[in-house]
Amino acid sequence: MQTAITHISTACVLLELGPVRILTDPVFDTGRKTYNFAGPLIRATRSRGPAVAPGDLPPLDAILLSHPHHLDNLDGSGRALLPGASKVITGKHGRRHLGDLAVGLDCWETTTVFGRGGEEIKVTATPALHGPWWFPGTRHVCGFVLEWEGGRDGGIYLSGDTIMFRGIAEIAGRFPKIDTAILNLGAVHFWPPLPKCIRFTFNAEEAAQAATSLGAGRVIPVHYEQSTWSHFKQDVATYVRTFQRHGLSDRVLWLTRGERTPLPPPA
Repeated sequence: MQTAITHISTACVLLELGPVRILTDPVFDTGRKTYNFAGPLIRATRSRGPAVAPGDLPPLDAILLSHPHHLDNLDGSGRALLPGASKVITGKHGRRHLGDLAVGLDCWETTTVFGRGGEEIKVTATPALHGPWWFPGTRHVCGFVLEWEGGRDGGIYLSGDTIMFRGIAEIAGRFPKIDTAILNLGAVHFWPPLPKCIRFTFNAEEAAQAATSLGAGRVIPVHYEQSTWSHFKQDVATYVRTFQRHGLSDRVLWLTRGERTPLPPPA
């Protein structure tokens, strides 16, 4: 099955798995806008919109939502796409926000996305920790692993918004070889008012540790564009240096926004 990926913005990508089309964490608002995440003091500004307009998307067999309650993972324009998808998949907590629009999965629970030609993609919800364990709501997020018959050993892993925690090792144990790991970076923090040590997504060091733990044949960074979001705190040069130091440079694939990129099996 031929596969391809298009990075649209933030953690929003279009995955083409043969004829099956899957969109992740849709954000399609345009223009400059500031969003509140937890009251008026915890906020971030988005400076540019998506690289692909909603009207240019193909029919969607599924939308995967790591969590629908943060506006850099599901904004108003992205939410408008949900009723048109054949299936919307999120975690159990996410379903509380979406109701009957979505299938809500417990950690390690699976569901199937069906293509229009009978193709089947197995989707497994995986653990994520969107900040320190003691911070409210940080477990209300999930990642996903996608697998299909005759497909790649270990499939495609989507981290969702997470920091490094013991759940990454659990994922590696259940999926001994991840073909492609799509990692949400950003080293997100909200200083001020929250201290910089309270971080909500992978920084460069954690992303490299996760890729190594997972044994990923290919690593695709997303959710890092400082030109798009004010709360993304590390630059690309830092990620590049860190991946190089961990011996991962030949596995990392940096996508060009809006450009469809085929995904041949990793070497």
